Amino acid sequence: MKISTKTGDAGRTKLMFGRDVSKASQRVRAYGALDDFSATLGLARSFAGGELAEFVLELQKSLVFLMTELATDKADFPKLAEKNIRTLGGADLEVLEKKIEASEAAGDVFSGWAHSGETHLQAALDMARARCRAAEREIAALAESGELARPFPLAYINRLSDLLWILAQQSLKDGRKE
Repeated sequence: MKISTKTGDAGRTKLMFGRDVSKASQRVRAYGALDDFSATLGLARSFAGGELAEFVLELQKSLVFLMTELATDKADFPKLAEKNIRTLGGADLEVLEKKIEASEAAGDVFSGWAHSGETHLQAALDMARARCRAAEREIAALAESGELARPFPLAYINRLSDLLWILAQQSLKDGRKE
């Protein structure tokens, strides 16, 4: 597979299934914001350990499927299923919700506003949450344009940003100072 094709030199790119679009299109902005978010999650994962690092890696993997969906024109969305390309669904959202519920059940997550930077991990998780919210805004703009194939990506990314806030708060309670 050739990485540098030079086809993007004119500010154009191809979506899944070959549709040609501007790199400035809202669709490209939406999946590009998810890519930015995933890279920031990678930074957070580099400071995490054990189960948290594994969980963050699973989140990054889920974002690949979400990016694939967003990189697919609404008219081509059924082709994902035809080609057996995985899309996220209710079970994926349930994983986030159960993690949020378990964290909340373990104790009061909110103990006052904290500023990023207490630890490397907390700062990276906060940065990931902020990038997640930026991606959410881009996906919302895609939805408002009528080009989002289904509302699921908005629900998933919204819940994920909530979870990242909780994880950042928990990292402070865990007392990590990396």
